[in-house]
Amino acid sequence: MKPGQTREYWGHLSTEPAGLRELRAALGVVALSAIVFVAALPFADRPLPHVAAFIPIYVTALVICDLITAVLLLSQYRALQSIELLVLGGGYFFTAAVTAAYALIFPGLFAPAGLLGSGPQTSSALFMFWHGGFPLMVMAYSMAKTGGPGPPRLNRVRRLRPRIGIVLMVALVLAVVAAFTVFATAWQQRLPVFLQGDRTTELGRAFLLGVWTLSVLALLVVWRRRPHTVLDAWLLVVMAVWLFDLALAAILNTGRYDLGWYAGRIYGLLAAGFLLIVLLSENARHYARLVRLSADLSVANEQLWQLSQRDALTELANRRAFDRYLAEQMAVAVRHKRALALVLIDVDHFKAYNDHYGHHAGDQCLNRLAAALQACCRRPADMAARYGGEEFALILPDSDLAGARHTAEAARAAVAALGIEHAGCSTGLHISVSIGLAVVDPSRAMTMAQLIVAADGALYRAKDGGRDRVVVAAP
Repeated sequence: MKPGQTREYWGHLSTEPAGLRELRAALGVVALSAIVFVAALPFADRPLPHVAAFIPIYVTALVICDLITAVLLLSQYRALQSIELLVLGGGYFFTAAVTAAYALIFPGLFAPAGLLGSGPQTSSALFMFWHGGFPLMVMAYSMAKTGGPGPPRLNRVRRLRPRIGIVLMVALVLAVVAAFTVFATAWQQRLPVFLQGDRTTELGRAFLLGVWTLSVLALLVVWRRRPHTVLDAWLLVVMAVWLFDLALAAILNTGRYDLGWYAGRIYGLLAAGFLLIVLLSENARHYARLVRLSADLSVANEQLWQLSQRDALTELANRRAFDRYLAEQMAVAVRHKRALALVLIDVDHFKAYNDHYGHHAGDQCLNRLAAALQACCRRPADMAARYGGEEFALILPDSDLAGARHTAEAARAAVAALGIEHAGCSTGLHISVSIGLAVVDPSRAMTMAQLIVAADGALYRAKDGGRDRVVVAAP
């Protein structure tokens, strides 16, 4: 990413700047198409057999490709609300609609003279309308872009709701195509003579040359409207191939069913498919990014959840995790009539320790105590937590009074074994802890709050009784 480039301009063909790789790829496709065009040019007027299945296959593939491209572009417009995408999506929908109309009136496809009462010049008129309308839409797309120096910017339309914009564009395109189709069929006698049989007249060639010039103008407008996006680069390819299509199929050949006519139609299919392939590739790329992002987000959420359940200083479970886990184990104990023990631990005279040795030493002391208490949790279901300040807690599921008392005494001994010096401790020269223990009686109803109150009362009796001891709450 270039300096000063924000991620808004990356991720969509309509906003991603065209780099050297994209321009080289586009130029390579145009060069290959030009080579094929030059190779076919000397044989453009060579007559070929009339293949009846060619036009049905051609128009079907063209309608499908252009319709899918229009849907993809209009979907991007709905997400980005950029007027240029609405216009270009409307342009591709226009080609799909006018190709469908062209298929209906093409002689010999559905009827000998075409449907809808078409005449001998109707298909040629619709062909010129088709190949003149799309370049106009491309020019409108390019003019709607926000030009100027700097990275590409979207020309957003906030006042028009995307759904309404799409409905209006689709309705406008259908109305225009229907109107011209009606004109070309109902007033066919007023149309100029573009074709005589399957041969293009001089007047028809002049009209086609005008349409071809219009396509050249559209190509120049897209080229001059900078900065170029990846979408612009491939649209330039589309227009270049579009020019080869018109030149071979309508200007440099003699008429229908010669080599130029068939080759031009193939160029038309390529022009319809290039942008579609790029858009589908972009969708696949976005899906891959979405999958990776979803996986990364799941991992990040899991890490965040783990952090939210851990005390930052001691790495034990924090008060939130303690409350959640004790509630779960309390529900299990009550439902299945199982024992549950809660051990509350308080560091004796810890305020005096902080005042004498400093808070940094106090933090180190709590860390060592936490490690010692964690080591006393021998079973997978046991939990050591920082209850608050210098207070710790042990949750011991399926532990009766004898087992819980043994664990509590082991915790007191583990702290004493650390031998952490404490000059202000009333129980000796080293850190000690006072412990209160309460056990859920499976035969009696008991709430989580009552269990905590019972363990807390036992803890205070241990402190009042001289500290450095374990006191069990009365049943």
